[in-house]
Amino acid sequence: MTALPADELTELAKHVLAFEHDRARHDRTKEAEIRVEFDMSPTRYYQVLNRVIDTPAALAYDPQLVTRLQRLRRARTSARAARTFVAPPADPEGREEER
Repeated sequence: MTALPADELTELAKHVLAFEHDRARHDRTKEAEIRVEFDMSPTRYYQVLNRVIDTPAALAYDPQLVTRLQRLRRARTSARAARTFVAPPADPEGREEER
């Protein structure tokens, strides 16, 4: 998806933004809704959504929603980056367990 002028959004981009805006009214799981509504995998949907919310056109179309989605994405990215994986502690006597 290429950057579009602020007054132009594809129908798919508008549909994705409307879906995110109205998400609270859906009673099925979001992944199931994505498959039904867009006929694509959730992974592909989120790729499209991330491209859409990075466009000036999307920001002009629905600034409050796009700003919220960008903020949530930054929070998820920061949380992933902050995760640390710690090795299990060594045996205090220096021996490994026999299996």
